[in-house]
Amino acid sequence: MSRGRRLAQIGCVLVVALLAAFVLVGRPPETHLAAAVTYPSPSIHPRESPTAKPWDLDADIGAVMVVSWRGAVPFDAVRPLLINDQIGGVLLFTPNFGGDPTSLRELSDRMRALASSQCLVHPILAMLDEEGGEVANVKASFAPPWPSVMAAGGPEHVRELERINGAGLRAAGVGLNLAPVADVRTNPRDAIIGARSFGSNTAAVARLVGAAVQGLHDGGVGATVKHFPGLGGQAGDPHVAIPTDPESEATWERVQLPAFQAGIAAGADAVMVTAMYVPGLGGGSTPAVFSALVISRLRTQLGFEGVIMSDSLSMNGITSRWSLPQAAVMALAAGNDMLLLANADPAYEAQAIAAVRDAALSGRLDRTKLHASAVRVNALRDRWGRRFRPCEHPIAA
Repeated sequence: MSRGRRLAQIGCVLVVALLAAFVLVGRPPETHLAAAVTYPSPSIHPRESPTAKPWDLDADIGAVMVVSWRGAVPFDAVRPLLINDQIGGVLLFTPNFGGDPTSLRELSDRMRALASSQCLVHPILAMLDEEGGEVANVKASFAPPWPSVMAAGGPEHVRELERINGAGLRAAGVGLNLAPVADVRTNPRDAIIGARSFGSNTAAVARLVGAAVQGLHDGGVGATVKHFPGLGGQAGDPHVAIPTDPESEATWERVQLPAFQAGIAAGADAVMVTAMYVPGLGGGSTPAVFSALVISRLRTQLGFEGVIMSDSLSMNGITSRWSLPQAAVMALAAGNDMLLLANADPAYEAQAIAAVRDAALSGRLDRTKLHASAVRVNALRDRWGRRFRPCEHPIAA
């Protein structure tokens, strides 16, 4: 074969190879991969996969919701809400498990198994109030006494009691405690805080709140500082009617603010905002939980980067003026990251979730801010929620 013919044949081979490569590169990857992808169960929705789009609206909305149900409601009746709406948290009360830590663990186990079987990406965070004294939903030896009683032993005593409390809660399947109470009780006409406060001395309460947060972390659960901006200086009870705190901004900064600062400095995972009128802080006639001006202080004035959580949106002070769907939209619009629906009726709570979705689709809720809230909440769930064995997700053969 002559050198010229040999070069011609080599050239032809190169041209064919280049054309084949061009065809393969230009071919959409779905064409040759789609047939190789298999799903282990037809019930798995793409939004439940770790590879789902990070801006999945339904996933973001579900993440920021905390639901509750009456003790008489069977868990199987709640499952559809937890699954279909990808709920981020569950707030439990004594009637849900009888106050027994073993029964609480069994309920937590069911939620953990649910997260695994449904291929959820993040744990369902179990939370409850275990402040101490009579505000203790788990009736066990690890529950601390009233905060006012704990205070007498000083910060190290409080930290140790809360470590024991946290360890007991963790063993019972709880991830986040809605405590400690940071309210400095200065008004004798207060009708809600009472012995739940560490006292009336601002400096002492601040030290004890910080110690309580550290103790809960030592025991293995997250901590929530509440009730921002501080219920201790007002008269009344938001469970009955929304109260008003007449304190000036200067008084608030001197009396109530330091305890919240101490809790945040100690690493508080969440701060709960309550329903109270605080005209001195710019809230005007809008309750703090619905006031962007008041809530934004947590980010700007206190430098808090964690989860801002609403107090119960089903307290009578709120429900006497707004429906739960209205309150849910208002609370998110004001800057809360996570909502305690706390209505105990899963069907009504589902209406609130639907209202939030409608508000996001219509533009009444800022989609970017909603996603940022979900990111913060999911980080909280991943840190303190119970790890679960993930199911098998779609893989390419």
